[in-house]
Amino acid sequence: MVGFRNKGFKLLPLLLAGCILMASQGAIAARTAAMGSKPVITIALVDTFSPDFYLHTYVPTVDYLRTHLPQYEFKIKEIDYRDVDNGIKNVHPDFLFSSASTFGELGAFEGAHQVATKKNTQEKDAAHSLSSLFIVPAASPIHDFAEMRGRTVAITDSQSFDGWQIAKGEISKHGQDPDRFFSEVYETHYGIPDVATLVSQGFADVGVLSTCEFESMEAQGQIKRQDFRLIGVRKGISGCLRSTDQYPDVVISSMPWVSSDVMRDMTIAILSMPRNGRNFDWVVESDFQPTMDLLKSLKIGPYRYLRDMSPQGIWKRYKAEILLTVALLLAVIFHIVTLNILVRRRTAELTQALETTRRLYNERRQSHQKILNLERNSIVSQLSSMFAHEIKQPIMNISLYAASLKMYLKRAGILKEKPAELLEALESEVERSSAIVEHVRSYAKSRPTERKDTALEKLIEDALKTFPELPPCVRVDASGHYPVHADPFEIQFIIANFIKNSLSAIEGKKDGAILVRISDLGESWKVSVSDNGPGISDETLVRLRKGEAGQRSKTDGLGFGLAIASMLAERNGGHLEYNQLRAGGLEASLIIGKNTNRINQDTKPVSGDHQA
Repeated sequence: MVGFRNKGFKLLPLLLAGCILMASQGAIAARTAAMGSKPVITIALVDTFSPDFYLHTYVPTVDYLRTHLPQYEFKIKEIDYRDVDNGIKNVHPDFLFSSASTFGELGAFEGAHQVATKKNTQEKDAAHSLSSLFIVPAASPIHDFAEMRGRTVAITDSQSFDGWQIAKGEISKHGQDPDRFFSEVYETHYGIPDVATLVSQGFADVGVLSTCEFESMEAQGQIKRQDFRLIGVRKGISGCLRSTDQYPDVVISSMPWVSSDVMRDMTIAILSMPRNGRNFDWVVESDFQPTMDLLKSLKIGPYRYLRDMSPQGIWKRYKAEILLTVALLLAVIFHIVTLNILVRRRTAELTQALETTRRLYNERRQSHQKILNLERNSIVSQLSSMFAHEIKQPIMNISLYAASLKMYLKRAGILKEKPAELLEALESEVERSSAIVEHVRSYAKSRPTERKDTALEKLIEDALKTFPELPPCVRVDASGHYPVHADPFEIQFIIANFIKNSLSAIEGKKDGAILVRISDLGESWKVSVSDNGPGISDETLVRLRKGEAGQRSKTDGLGFGLAIASMLAERNGGHLEYNQLRAGGLEASLIIGKNTNRINQDTKPVSGDHQA
């Protein structure tokens, strides 16, 4: 805030009021000197008022009390509004004159009680006396509260109740932050130039006037109504214009240590004070809730802790909620502990009864499993040996014939490029057939899977090579390196089986498309093969997800090989997933764990469209 330092306008009335008080005190002291010592009543003033208050309210009230309570000696003190707590400790007043906002703070922290509240004779009650008025120059582009945002404002004093705090409360009611609403705040401190002059001369965009100040300046000829525009103007009962709600005026309050006799005498005297031409009375006001709501919205007085984000401030602000939460947590914990104790008791009772049954069942199951394993191993071992023996010999002969043919053509000098490629392809298929035979024998003999460090992009490439010809509709999106620790043959078998079933599903479809891609799932890779062929029934999808075999047909593109693929995926620590696509078709996916030890190994990527 920016303050104008010319305070002579305020000091002159203050000096005059002080002289009046001193003269009055001296006269009364002279008349009562012979009466001996008297009880002392200390009256303190929390200074947040305009000079008019001292001349027309404070001095007449103190003089009246001295005159009508001669049995007491009055001491007059002043407390700095910036440190009211320490001021009360140092001065130790019995009664205080303060604004309604200060009284709200005193009632919360110091235990102050209302004795009387100032009521203007033109108002219906003391609760609706003070208000603020927003003014701007007549030629200003500002017409409402929203257009005042970001402007400069002139005020009398930041601690003035009706000169600033009530105005800030009105800004808060409009959903704005009053501390950041204006770009800059100028304080006149009741000096010259005043608020109206700063606004009319263009030093400030907006001005805030206290109760009836606009009408008083207009009556004295200091301003002209046509020179200003009033923002959000309303008319009070007294006829004074205002832009805000109305609140109580000056409050006289007592401190907790005042005796009942002194309290009685002071209360009777203050409430019996005649007007004698003055425009106010002292009355008892019962409704200070609007004032407390105003202080809460501004986070000042007893609610200044709302600005405190320290643990103490948060505790004070949410004390009830925190205590309720702690109580609920304790109740939940108690319930959980009690429930666990009961569960443990019941479990202990059942454990002993089930232990014998479980032991006998396990022994029987193990014995039965051993018998089954022996029978299966015996049968499968014989069949696999016979199959391997019978099939390996023809495969070996094919390999020898192919090698001999290649050698013969080469020696004869008639081995062309195309025949050489065909012979190499034949040798590759022979090697693949041999690998299949060895894997069949390993499954029959229940040998563990021989996992190796490999990469999915290479396995996809090898799986594609198992097809003599692939249509251009098969696309591969596997650029990058995707290391796994698995049996290459088994993973290759799964991928090839996916592609084979997708090819069967799109057979005869002109716009058929197949996409093979790899996705990163965090700790796993996802190899998916999707097509746009016809969908499958829900029943078939359920059977697939259970790992059951199904009849292969050209309409659904599925075969018995998917059941084998599911078993192979589990052998390599993975699993299969099947999902129908919204646009039609099926997506078959292999989820397999990453080989983090080979994440950085270079591998030739496979990407783009695969051309047969």
